[in-house]
Parts: sequence; structure tokens; C-alpha cells
Amino acid sequence: MRTGTSHPWDLPLETLSKQLSLEAERRDFYNCLSANRSHWEPGINAFEQRQENCPVTVHGPLNGLPITVKDQIAVAGWQRTFGTDRPAKKPDRKSAPVVARLEDLGAIVTGKTALPPHAMDFQTYSKRRGPTCNPFDQDYTCGGSSGGGAAAVATGMSCLDVGADLSGSLRIPAAWCGVSSLVPTEGALSNKGMLPKEQTLDHFARIGFLARSPEDLEFLWRTAFQPEAPPELDRTPDRIAIWAPGAAPVCDRATLHTWETFRKTVIGSSRDLVDEHGMTDLLESRVRCAAGEILGYETGALMPGIIRWLLRRDRRAAAGSPGFLAPIHEGYRRNSKRYMNNLKTLDDFRTSMGRTYADHRALVLPVTGVCAFPHRVADSDQNGVRRYDEGFATQAGKIGYFDALTHFTVPVTVLGWPVVTIPIGKDPNGIPVGAQITGRPGTEIRLLETAAKLMEITGGQIMPGENSR
Repeated sequence: MRTGTSHPWDLPLETLSKQLSLEAERRDFYNCLSANRSHWEPGINAFEQRQENCPVTVHGPLNGLPITVKDQIAVAGWQRTFGTDRPAKKPDRKSAPVVARLEDLGAIVTGKTALPPHAMDFQTYSKRRGPTCNPFDQDYTCGGSSGGGAAAVATGMSCLDVGADLSGSLRIPAAWCGVSSLVPTEGALSNKGMLPKEQTLDHFARIGFLARSPEDLEFLWRTAFQPEAPPELDRTPDRIAIWAPGAAPVCDRATLHTWETFRKTVIGSSRDLVDEHGMTDLLESRVRCAAGEILGYETGALMPGIIRWLLRRDRRAAAGSPGFLAPIHEGYRRNSKRYMNNLKTLDDFRTSMGRTYADHRALVLPVTGVCAFPHRVADSDQNGVRRYDEGFATQAGKIGYFDALTHFTVPVTVLGWPVVTIPIGKDPNGIPVGAQITGRPGTEIRLLETAAKLMEITGGQIMPGENSR
């Protein structure tokens, strides 16, 4: 729930889109947008490219709504860097289908937002352009890989960012920048235009969106993709299951404290509709490993065999990340029989989770068990393939960098269900902490409505101050 509208970009997107149909309002808004970017961008470093030229003519329903796009996703007439140190010299000839849909509805792309090389880190930095900073404290990471988009939305430099998520790339930056994200049901939207040469992945990689609030995301979803929820899904029960930590959760102390405050607030306001659940069946390591091998098998098909071999040779990376990188490296072996067995495990898992949570509208759990941290430099960086030797202290002990960050995101990715993130509070450093809300395939609208209600319960939107640093 929006707590104030002191700036034009604080208006709900539905209201703003209507106002932009008026030339004078549109011109004033674009002037404000340019000034706001000049204020924030030198410190935040969210953009690869940007432009703020006010469109002379527009059409509805979005009427020139300025949006941004993660710089791994194709936009006609714009170059793509993929976050690398050697960006493409030629612009893309056509936009990714999701971007084209928004353009057809009247949206205007006003920038390409930053990501780490090849979207392969949960921080957003590269040697070429340096780090993208957290709007709440510029000494801290904004997350990744859709970090530029999350930081831009949080500061009002973008009304909506089109990003992508595979293992938390939208959700983690959204959580740490205090904004909302929507990752739709797997297969609901085309994921073409995310990779070079129109390549695609069969599983897990999804295009999604970042906005200030669940209400803005619901407006987007209803306007561009699904006006109403399918009738059969609208009968989903109202109950939600909320994660209840066990004795030694994979959370640092500050995140756990913020989560427990949120959990108790939700239970106290809706006791009859909330079930506490350990979700051990969702978080089990066997499915996490199968998913990693599937990902390694499918991404491995897009790279030369010698590159796969070199990546697997880095035994320190796999040893430091037994739950995330090690299964991916195993998948690089491209064993088709093992791949088919893993797909069977994936199907069985999704069927089982559908039965287990059939009486719940949504599952609510942390985005990640780790607070945002000061900018880190990788201990090894081979063309964006990074290794971090220092992990995180959690209640379950010291956990490696990638495994700690993805403990809660990967299982939700594996489900293939839609997922929404919301801010639920701040850590002791004043940086937001987030929750992810997932539910049955096709229930995007109901999830967004649930997310909006949870935000109302917990105090509404979290926004950076004008002088945050």
C-alpha cells in the first residue's frame, strides 16, 4: 500500500498511465524523470544506457509509460551488453516478445539496466562499469543479477523494469531494494530474447517484472497478459502457509529476527487463515541437486565443450557450493540418461507439492536468509564466472556464498509456480528484507492480491530517503 505520493513517479501505474495521455502532463513527467535520474544515477550506477526524450505521440493503454529493460533482454534499436566487458556493437533488430507486447500497448523503453556478466552473480558489478549500489546505503550491494532494474525502480528512475529470474535474479534485488517483483508461471510468457542468437532454455529461466508495489504489478499483468484469473483457479482456498523456522535455519541472525517479526504479525492478524509450516519437503536438497543438473545440462548445450570442461576443473568452486554450483557442474557432463532421470524427479516433485499444498492459496517464505552485504570482490573471476571463498554465518553454521543466497530461491524456482516478492522490514543497517509468495500455476492475480494485503498488514512500502548513501 503506497504511503505517499510526493513525486510523480510515486503515483500508481494505472493512474500515471492515464495522466500520460495528456501532452502537458507527459512532458512534465519526463522532465521530472530526467531530473530524478540526474540526482540518483551518479551514486547508484543502475544504467547501461538511458534516454528521457518525451514521446510526441502516444497510444493507450500505457500512453508512453517509461519502462526499463534488463540488458540481457533484446530491445529493437538498443545494444545489449549482457553485463560483459565487451558489449555488442550492433543493436538488436527486434524486441523480445514480452518487451514488444508492452511497446504495442504504448510503453516506451527509456533505459537498459545493469547486470553482472552473463547474469551469473547475486551482486551487480563488472570490471568495466563498477558496482551498482543499494539505494538505501551505497556501500552495500543491491543484489543481482537484475540489480540495476531493482535499484532504478526503488529510486523512481524507472516505473517498471523488465528483468529475468532463474535462481533469484529478480527476487533477491527486489528484496534488498525494497520493491516488488513478479515472476510468472513457468511457460506463461515467452522467454525468447533473453539469450544470444534467440537461444532459449527449456526450464527455470523466466522473464519477470519489477515495480514499486503489488498493485502496480497487478495493473501490468491485467493490462498486458491476463485480464482475469481462470475461473477454476479462482476457487483456491484463502489459507496461506507461512514458513516456520526449525532449530538451525539457513538464515543470519538479522534476517531471522526480521522474518520472525513479520511472521508473528501475519499470524496475529489472520490466525484462522494461516498455517505455520516447516516446508522441509519444499526445501529438500535432493530436488535442489536435480534442478542444478538440469540447469547445467541445458546451459551446457549453449557453450563449447572445452568451456564446460574448464568450468568443471575448478574444484574449489564446486567444493564451496555443494548445493548450487556442484550440481550445475555435474550437469555440464551432458549425460542424457541422467538428465531424463532428473526430469522425472522434477515432475514427481511438482506433483507432490501440488498435492501437499492443495488447500493453500499461497506459500510465504523468505526470499533469502542473508541480509544485503557490503560490496564484495570475487576471489576468482574468469570472464564473469566467479568464485567467492568467504561464505555467510547462519544459524545452521557457515554456508558458502551461492548456497546461502539461493537456499530459499531455488526450491521456489523448481516449482515453476508464479512468485511475488514484497518488503517486510529492514535489517539493522536499514536495508530492506523481503518475503516471497508463491502459489499454484496461473494464479498471478490472486498472488498479487495476497501480496498487497500482506504489505498492508506489515506497514506498506519501503522507500529510500532522498539523501541515502
